[in-house]
Order: sequence, then C-alpha cells, then structure tokens
Amino acid sequence: MKTRVLIIGIIAISVSVSLIAYANYEQSTNKNTGDSNYKDTITQDTYLNKTTSQWQNESLDSLMGYHKKFGDKFFDELGAFVLKNVMKDELKKQNIDVNYDFKLHTTMTLTSLPPHVGFESFVNSTDGNTYRIMGMTYQAKVESVSIAKMVFFDTSVKLPLESILSQNNTIQILGTNDPHSDAKPYSLVLHGNKDTEVKFQNTLNETIRIQGDGDWQNPNWYGPTILPLSTGTMKLAKPGYYSWNARSYPESNSVGGGMINIIPDDFNQLSKQEKAVIGSGIIYNSEIPLTRGSDNHIKFGGDYIGIYVGFSSAINDVLPNATDYYTKRVKQLVPFDLPIIVEN
Repeated sequence: MKTRVLIIGIIAISVSVSLIAYANYEQSTNKNTGDSNYKDTITQDTYLNKTTSQWQNESLDSLMGYHKKFGDKFFDELGAFVLKNVMKDELKKQNIDVNYDFKLHTTMTLTSLPPHVGFESFVNSTDGNTYRIMGMTYQAKVESVSIAKMVFFDTSVKLPLESILSQNNTIQILGTNDPHSDAKPYSLVLHGNKDTEVKFQNTLNETIRIQGDGDWQNPNWYGPTILPLSTGTMKLAKPGYYSWNARSYPESNSVGGGMINIIPDDFNQLSKQEKAVIGSGIIYNSEIPLTRGSDNHIKFGGDYIGIYVGFSSAINDVLPNATDYYTKRVKQLVPFDLPIIVEN
C-alpha cells in the first residue's frame, strides 16, 4: 500500500517519472516486482530442499527447468535465498550484529531470462545504528552486496544554506572509469548571484568538450574544451539550473553528464520551475533512500512546480513513521516554498 502526503492545497497534480543517473544495470530496469513471500519455500538452510552450494552447481538448463515449473517467482526466491546468506556473512565481516531474521525486499528485476534481481533490507544493529543492505543476483550467484549506515537528523532544526551546498565547485568527468556514475557529483549545488564559476576535472585519457542541452550538434551553449587529465572552468551568468553533457572531442561521444544548480541570495529571482528542479537536485544529494527511477519533479500544467519524493518502502521495517519523518526532512532541506509529495 502506498502512503502519500501532499503539502499544499492544489487540486490536480501528475507526477513526471523518468530515470536519472543510477548504476548502469539500474538504467535497464523495466519491472519492479515488489515484495515476494519466501516463507513457504525457504528455510535457513535450504530452498526447495537444496542448499546454496547445490543451487550454485546447477546448470543453466536445470535452473530454467525450475523456472518453467514454478514461474517468475522462482528466480526471485532463489536470489533471496542465496543473497541473504551472503548478506549475513558480510554483516559479520563488518562486525555488524543483527540478532533477528530480517526481511528482503525485491527492488527490481530485469526481464531477461535468467533475470538479474535486486534486493534490499534495512536492519537495526545492536550497535544502535541502522544499515541499508543492497544486493544483486543472477541465476544462483550473488553479483554484488553493499552495506551503508543510515543517518537520521533532527528535523526541527532550521538549516543554514551552506549545509545543502556541494563541498566545492568541481565536477569530475569519470566516463566508464566508475561503474556507478559517469560524473561526480551528478547534481552540483552552488550559491551564486552572478558569473558563478564551475570547474570540470577531466579524468579521462581523451579530450572532451562541455556543452548544454539540445541537439548534440547544436547545443544551447558550449563550455570549455578540456585536454586529457586536465581541468577547465566556465562561468554561468545567472542563478538557475543548467543541464550539461561532456562529449569526447572531436568524435562527440557522450562520456558524462549532470546538473548544475545555482541558488541566489534572493529566491524570488527563481521561477517555480527553477525552484522545483534545484530542490530536486538537493534531494538527490541527500541521504534519503530514494526510489530508483523517479526524477523528483511535480509536473502541473506542463511546468515543474514542486517536488516529488519516492523513498524505499523497505525502510518501514525499521522506521514505522518513515513518511512523516521524510516529509519533514524534505521540508528541512529544500529552502523554497513549494508543493511537496512524499510517498513510499
């Protein structure tokens, strides 16, 4: 069941949903399967009476036979079984003690067969911290596991503008050198009123050119051309948001991209759409466990006029009042008076 909170009195809102800057495998996601019920087929030690090692020795033809018999749920359940044991081992390696049997939530499934299946769980440790565990499986094998400590804040405190800004004005162009992002940060948030300087660091062994939106052959604007392993700077004349792309030069292959958000002293200089997009960039940089695939913009009458925040429903396992908390957290982070929808 979805929980939705709307902070403003408006009648009709439609949410624009698109994919932004996630890991490459997530960009191929086209099915969100929700939670699966594993309790009938999975014990601590076996799934369908086979252990993890036995499943991992099964041939692809054998696995596809099980899929034919049990349907699409088979690879979800098999993935949950093998991944959960690996997650428990990884928690032990990092000296994180979770003294209860946690639940796995399916986050995404690729429609290929066999599918890649993503899972996550939020757990409370005996050290007093909450951790987010994420993993991917393919066939009966675990492709990745990651653990991150969650951070929660006192949402009653008014934050200074400096607390939501990026640490510096530099964007690193990473291309394929980083499997998770082709540029860091994807969303640069700066304070400035006029001629705000942005630095681009080219980490690639090829010359690149920075340019704006539009046809790649005729973009809205051109930025610096940057030699391999060098830096370039440009000044943006006024506050607002700027979508940019880095392309190899002269071949013009895309090697990175992102958003630059500039907040002025006087917020009235910004349109509603600019406030919505900049506010979304602030949320993108936050610790909120955002739902994959949402771009955090509310669209009304063709214009972006607010902020949509979809966060992982799995966190309800450890934070029952998650919608209320994250609603307050979004209002704390975004310095503009905007419509806000928060849901999981």
